[in-house]
Amino acid sequence: MGTFGSVGNQSIAMFFPSSQSYTIPYTGKYRLSALGAGASGGAMFQTTAGGAASGGGGGAFSEKEVNLTAADVIVMVVGAGGAAAVSSVSGTGTDGTTGGTTTLACAARGISMSATGGVQGLQSKVNAESKAGGAGGTATGGDINSTGGAGGAATHLTNGATAGGGGASGSPFGTGGAGGSAISAGGAIISSAGGGAIGGYRGGNVTADAKQAGGAGTGGNGTDDAFTAGIGRIGNVMSGLSVDGIARGGVASLFSCFDSLVDPFRGLTGPGGVGIASASPVPGGTGAGSGGSNQLAGATYRANMMGGSGGAAGSGGAGQKSASCTLGGGSGGVVSTVNGPATSGVGGNGLCTIERIG
Repeated sequence: MGTFGSVGNQSIAMFFPSSQSYTIPYTGKYRLSALGAGASGGAMFQTTAGGAASGGGGGAFSEKEVNLTAADVIVMVVGAGGAAAVSSVSGTGTDGTTGGTTTLACAARGISMSATGGVQGLQSKVNAESKAGGAGGTATGGDINSTGGAGGAATHLTNGATAGGGGASGSPFGTGGAGGSAISAGGAIISSAGGGAIGGYRGGNVTADAKQAGGAGTGGNGTDDAFTAGIGRIGNVMSGLSVDGIARGGVASLFSCFDSLVDPFRGLTGPGGVGIASASPVPGGTGAGSGGSNQLAGATYRANMMGGSGGAAGSGGAGQKSASCTLGGGSGGVVSTVNGPATSGVGGNGLCTIERIG
């Protein structure tokens, strides 16, 4: 198959999911990318009185095209996704965890790129209190420096349970989309918002009672106060499918992957995941956000590449969970009102890539 960086193998990205150094084998033009890690959302388990939990922010994204010489050394430090927040004792919530920073440097060429992680989501049991979602990470040092999307806010009103969605990561398409925010009128009402998508598309907000909003797609926002998800980049709507009809995550699969190994951060085309009541949450396609849920069995998948996971709020089952994220996205907040624990998803890990493009 030859060696990466040779003429025959140029334009195929090499992926670096962990911290390491890499020596460039061939002189040429390269595209370097750094993706910060996503944060986790807050978690609140409280019987009867409910609570609120906001979503975690998405990691930042930095990209640079540069001429490199054989034997140049690229040093990469890859950030870890924010650890899950767990609330096991009724009335004792836990804030999420901030995502780690990813850096990529080449001393010989004066390159120093940084993509910080998203900021953690928060939780509350105080009536009429609103908790902002975590801010997205910020990037420096690239030709493109894109901020991650903010997590969605959540407001606690008497006896209600509200969970904000996680923010998407930054990307070559700009700032990541924010997670949807959640507020209801209280009275033991369960409401959860959708996760954000790359390209600035927002997860669906929840502003009415007993709603689970759709996640954002790579071509449109999630719908507010409705299950409907955002469309994909060319208007596709089938959950979990990319524009070529292949399932790379979502309903048909527990796994996620990029649409393309050539310029992978631009090949993200998925629609959002729909919101859902009384069932596990629905993931979106590549780059898209998951839907908000009132789930009973627990989230058994990871939200897709760089998208945020939806919030999860429920009153039944063996506790509640929001989904973890695959890469860069922030996880949604989670609230449980009957059984514990409430467990937020893990934020998406960071990543570095190196591509020879000329």
